[in-house]
Amino acid sequence: MVAGNLSIPLQALAQTTSTRQPVIFDALGEIRTVYTPELIDQILASGTRAISITLTDPKVDEADAFDHLLRDLAEYNLYLRGLASRFQLARNVSDIESARQSNKLAVLYNVQNSTPVGHDIDRLGLLKGLGLTSIQLTYNTTNASGSGCFENPDPGLTAFGRQLIEAMGSHRLLLDLSHAGMKTMAQAVAASSQPVIVSHTACKALREHRRNTSDENMRAVADGGGVVGITQIRTFLTYAKQNNLGTYFDHIEHAVKVAGVDHVGIGSDRDHRVIPDTAEELAILLKEEGSQISAEDWPLYLQGMNGPRRMETVRDGLKQRKFNSSEIDKIMGANVLRLYQQVVG
Repeated sequence: MVAGNLSIPLQALAQTTSTRQPVIFDALGEIRTVYTPELIDQILASGTRAISITLTDPKVDEADAFDHLLRDLAEYNLYLRGLASRFQLARNVSDIESARQSNKLAVLYNVQNSTPVGHDIDRLGLLKGLGLTSIQLTYNTTNASGSGCFENPDPGLTAFGRQLIEAMGSHRLLLDLSHAGMKTMAQAVAASSQPVIVSHTACKALREHRRNTSDENMRAVADGGGVVGITQIRTFLTYAKQNNLGTYFDHIEHAVKVAGVDHVGIGSDRDHRVIPDTAEELAILLKEEGSQISAEDWPLYLQGMNGPRRMETVRDGLKQRKFNSSEIDKIMGANVLRLYQQVVG
């Protein structure tokens, strides 16, 4: 896989000329349509200016996935328009820059499974036209394109998966390899002519969890010009349920050591609300996630990062780990922004 040339210098992407404020871009986060204007204001106050959010539950069967996507698109388009003073739907980097200049949150759409495509490659153009900027190849199990991380053994990328990856490059859709099995991920990286993202993962070398990524695959993503986003889901990072914040920065440091500081980002995969540690909240989570999660996984959040201003905690933690200002800006958003500029435009 080869990385293309950038059309906009990194410094111009990372900062606005008027405020010189670095971009904070969550490569995979959550915005729920129940979020209040006050909560959005807190997210903006943390410095976050761009976020890629998932439409459609990736566990939905392929036969229903496209219809679910259309319903979600209608719901989110209506929600974002209703809060137009705070949100801007972004289809490209120019839209992100426009949102930043207006002190809004740029929202980009993704799906965490390629099932909405069905077996129809031509549907990619429609999905792009509807506003999608990124498609995740697989979720946890096998689909028409390849295998997710729950499959053992992982048979790898399918012929259809190769066709899909090639067509995504033509449509300027960013390929996300989160949740993929390690063989499927490695073959997909090799098959892609464009840089890819693993938007929300952690380091398998530090925590042997099936959702995490091997050093070998992190290097391959980086060698192709892509980005690895480190998640804020506790269960992927550490067994510890107390005094666990430092583990997050251990994973970032390891990813930087393996992939390089130009190829690591933040993909929180987290709700922005303050989630109380209660039996009621656990019951809601178990209902949402089904059998892929258990009560032992609770709580999902790290101490110190349970709320809308957690990106401030991330910046402070990176400073404490002795990353310099330029490196922090790259990790917190400039790397992801560069990748979107290169692939999506």
